[in-house]
Amino acid sequence: MDCRQCQELLDDLLVAEPTPAQRASLIQHTETCPECARQYQLANQVLAAMTPVAPLFNSAEFKERVMSAISDARLLRPRLQKIQGPRDRVKKLLAVVSVAAMLLVVVTSLFRIGSGPDEQGFRDRFSAFSLLSEACAAERTLFTGKEIVHFVNEITVVPVADPTLAKSRWFPMVSLDATGKPHFQQLTLGLEPGKGCTIKDESWYDPTTGRYTRVMTAAGKPIFATAFDGSQVYDLEIPATGTPRVVNQAISNDFQPPKSPAEFLGISTGLESKVDRKDKSLVRDVGKTILEDGSEAHQLKLGMPTDGGPKDAVESYSLMTIRADNNRIEKMELNVNGQTMYVIRRGKSVPGEKPTSDWNLAGIAQQAAGNAPALGLGIIANMVILDVSVEHMATKSDFATYVFANDPAWAGDRTITDVLDPPSPSHRMFVITYRGKDGRHVVLVQSHTFNQKLGKLTEAAKLVYTSRDGVKVWSGERDQWMAKILLQSARAAIKDPPAKEITGYLLETPAGTYPALAINGSVTEEELHALIDSLVPAKKQAEE
Repeated sequence: MDCRQCQELLDDLLVAEPTPAQRASLIQHTETCPECARQYQLANQVLAAMTPVAPLFNSAEFKERVMSAISDARLLRPRLQKIQGPRDRVKKLLAVVSVAAMLLVVVTSLFRIGSGPDEQGFRDRFSAFSLLSEACAAERTLFTGKEIVHFVNEITVVPVADPTLAKSRWFPMVSLDATGKPHFQQLTLGLEPGKGCTIKDESWYDPTTGRYTRVMTAAGKPIFATAFDGSQVYDLEIPATGTPRVVNQAISNDFQPPKSPAEFLGISTGLESKVDRKDKSLVRDVGKTILEDGSEAHQLKLGMPTDGGPKDAVESYSLMTIRADNNRIEKMELNVNGQTMYVIRRGKSVPGEKPTSDWNLAGIAQQAAGNAPALGLGIIANMVILDVSVEHMATKSDFATYVFANDPAWAGDRTITDVLDPPSPSHRMFVITYRGKDGRHVVLVQSHTFNQKLGKLTEAAKLVYTSRDGVKVWSGERDQWMAKILLQSARAAIKDPPAKEITGYLLETPAGTYPALAINGSVTEEELHALIDSLVPAKKQAEE
C-alpha cells in the first residue's frame, strides 16, 4: 500500500469499516510513514468522538433525499444563464447566477483545482479534503450526549452597491412534515442596494428524544420557525397579508427525526452529503488565519468550477474558516468577485437550555405579528418538490414542458423534480433525470428563465438535427461546459461525477421553449435521434 491508497482508505474509514486485509495493509504502511500514521490516529480519534452515548433516531431517506435534493434545487437553472445576451447583460446575469448557485448554508458548490500527477499536489488536495471531513465529524459530535444542545449562529447580510447582486442572495431552509418528508423553503436575502441586516439563527436539539426547535429572527421578529416535540411537528406561517400562525400536525407512525441532526440544524448543514461523495479535488486549502480571540484557524475555499466557461465568468466561492483547536467551523462567507455577500458566524450558546419558545413554538406567532423586519427578507415555500409525476409537471408549469415518451434504452427509471426558478420566483423549473445503467446519465432541464434567455444562443449555434415533430437540436462552442454544469448539479440523482467525455445540447421545441440536455458520456447519432424523436408535450403524455 502506498500513500495514495492509504489516504483514500482513511477517507472511507469515516463512513465504512475496512476489510481485515485492508486494515492489515493500512497498519503495515503506517508503521513506515509518519504522515499517514498521524492521519490514521486522527481518523480513529474522530471515530471515537463520533460514537453516540445515547441512541439517535434514524431516517433511511433523510440524508440522501433532503440534502441532495437541495443540491438539485440550488443551481441547476442559474448556471446556463451565463451565456446569453450582449456582453454587458451577460456580465450582470453572470453575477446573478453566481450568487444563486453559491448556497453558502449547504455548501453545495466545490472549487475545482488542477489534478496533476505529482504526489505533492495529491497530498495538498487530500489535506484540504481531510480537513473538511474532520470539520463535519466535529460538528456531528456536538449533537451527541445527554444534554440539550443549543446553537446560536449569526447571519450578517453585507451591504452591496450593485442592485443585481443585492437582490439575488438567498439560501434554502428545510423543515419536516408529519410523515418525516422534507419541505424546502427559500430564505430570501434580497435587500435594497447598500442595505444590510443581521439574522439570528437559533437551534435546540435534545439527543435523548430527538426533539428540535429552530427559530430565525431579524430585527427581533421571527421570520422562520420549525419544531418537533416528540408527537407533533410545528411550522410558523407568515402570510403576505393576515396574521402569522403556527401550524401543527400529529406525526405518522413512520415519522423519524433526522439521523444526523448536524445536516439539518447546524452550521454545517448540507456538508455531509458532499463529503460522502469524496470530491477531494474540489476543495482547496488556502492557508491559516488568526481568529479575533487569537486562536489559529484554517481556511478552505469551495466554489463551482469555472473551467470551460466564459472568460468573463464571475468568480464566486464560499470561504470556510475551521478552528485548529477543535476542528469546528467558526464561520462561512459567500464571496463574488472579491465582494462579500453574507457571513455566517458561530455564536456563543449555553448547553442544557430549553428553547425559549419550547418544543412547540409557543408564542412565536405573536412575536412575528406586526411590521415585517425588512423588505427583501422572507421565506418562499416549496422551493423543491421531489419525485413529481408527469401530470404534476403538466399542470403546474406555466409554459409547455416536454418528456421522453420512450425512456433512453440505456437508462433506468425517470425522476422529475419540481424546483423554484430563483431568477423568476413566480415560475417553476422541472428537472428530468435518468440514471444510466452504463453511466451515461441523462439530465433534461426546463424553466421559464431558460425559455426567456437561452434562445439567443441559437444565433451562434449549429443546427445538428430536427426531429419528426419539429424539436431542434442546437450545438455551440460551450456545449461541454453547459453539460458539465448540468451533470454536476444533478449529482443527487445520478450519483456520479461528470465523465471525461460528455454530451450537451440546447433544444428548441415547436412551442418556443428551450430545454437544456446533458448526457454523461457519448451517444451515437442513432441514439441521439431516437431520444429526441421521443420528446412529446407533457400534457399529451399525461392524457394518455
